[in-house]
Amino acid sequence: MIVVDGIEALREHTSDTLCVLATPEDRELADDASTALGLKLHTAHPAPRRPMAAVVDDQISLVLVILDEDREQHTLRLHARDRGLLVVGDDKALAAVKAGLPVDSDDTWSVLVGLVLIVARRCEEALDEIDERCQELETQAIGYASSPQRRSMGRLRAELFRIGETQVAQKNLLSADEELAQSLGEDHQRLLARAETAFGANHSMTTRLYAMLGDVLNEQDSVVSERLTLVATIFLPLTLATGFFGMNFQWMLDRLDALPAFIVFGLAVPGLLTVATLFFIRRLTRSS
Repeated sequence: MIVVDGIEALREHTSDTLCVLATPEDRELADDASTALGLKLHTAHPAPRRPMAAVVDDQISLVLVILDEDREQHTLRLHARDRGLLVVGDDKALAAVKAGLPVDSDDTWSVLVGLVLIVARRCEEALDEIDERCQELETQAIGYASSPQRRSMGRLRAELFRIGETQVAQKNLLSADEELAQSLGEDHQRLLARAETAFGANHSMTTRLYAMLGDVLNEQDSVVSERLTLVATIFLPLTLATGFFGMNFQWMLDRLDALPAFIVFGLAVPGLLTVATLFFIRRLTRSS
């Protein structure tokens, strides 16, 4: 199969089996490719943003979501018939699939399934990078993590949630009971089942990482609460002593007017109460 990404190359190989790569802005290339390959493009409707598959007569139209090097999601639209394949996506999406495009076969359906596998593997690579990042954040979060680190974990969890939702949607498209699998031969169905398994594994990985970051954030919430409680505990006896000695009883005014009294009742007694409170809290925590 010959891969073309320009008008001139398309016109040179109109009689060959083609895989045409076009961006949404390059309408001329997409229209010429659809004419050369006998494809029907529904341009009147807005482009779908979620994974979907449609089989009309002998044409398969497939919408997938692929991750680029920056882990951003991009929509990839595939239209295939026996004569060839049209792939529509932005520059980053096309770059993500172009390097591994299976062009050693003239069978359009093999190339189509190969593209589905590329999408699954690209997400697997991105999840491996996210896994390493999660391990780093988990290591850095031992004890107490800074606010920027906790915000990074929150953003990463949101990203994992979006990826996981996309992966399970793409897995469901490839089910053996769906129209896409039933329209292909047995050999292609086996490859499609492999891609379905890959998408399922990606979804399981996103679920695991999402839960792991959630556990780390919950642990951080516990650490913050414990530290705030400790600070409040330290100031509890000090506040009590300040409130008591701030009462202007006549007995205090008559007897607590010298420096030794200030040292004993103003410094030593609150300090001893604070130490006793901390000792009691530690013993209570260890016993529980």
